[in-house]
Amino acid sequence: MIDLLVGWPGGSLESALRLVALLLIAYALVLWLSAVVWVYRDVRNRTTDQTSQMIAVVLVAVFNLPGLFVYLVIRPQGTMGDSYERSVEAEAIMAELQLAANACQTCRRPIEDEYVICPWCRAVLREPCRSCGKSVRTAWAACPFCTADRVPLRPQPVPAASRGDGGEMIPPRRAPAQQQRDPRQNPPRRPPVAPRG
Repeated sequence: MIDLLVGWPGGSLESALRLVALLLIAYALVLWLSAVVWVYRDVRNRTTDQTSQMIAVVLVAVFNLPGLFVYLVIRPQGTMGDSYERSVEAEAIMAELQLAANACQTCRRPIEDEYVICPWCRAVLREPCRSCGKSVRTAWAACPFCTADRVPLRPQPVPAASRGDGGEMIPPRRAPAQQQRDPRQNPPRRPPVAPRG
């Protein structure tokens, strides 16, 4: 390349060396500037602390490549976006666990803490403790109030005929009201009269 530059019309070895040195300096300047810009952007994605951001940029601006290597060693591991996603995921898991704690054991529909039976599937959720009488969840092994072992009461099965297709309860049918008899169709029976004698 130097021969090519020296061979140019009006070229000399000194001007060729100057041109090569200028190109190398420009290349190093572009690398240095791009490293400073990259560190500035990277550190802003990883922390909101202004002092840490300034130290990282000055470290790379003053020491160039060695400063960049030091920054790569000491920079925060995750970005703020990653931290936010992890916190949202953790909150979603906690909300799901909380919902599961306040759900029916049978149909998994949400219920209130005070419910004794599930309003959807009629599963028994709480029973009175045989020792202290306080309401105890059926999933518990002992009463948390009096520490007595929980003895499950016998569940009363719900007749299948009283359930609808969607799990809702159908009110029991009432016996049809006795219809008034039409005397022409079915005359009422009269007890036989004994002859007078």
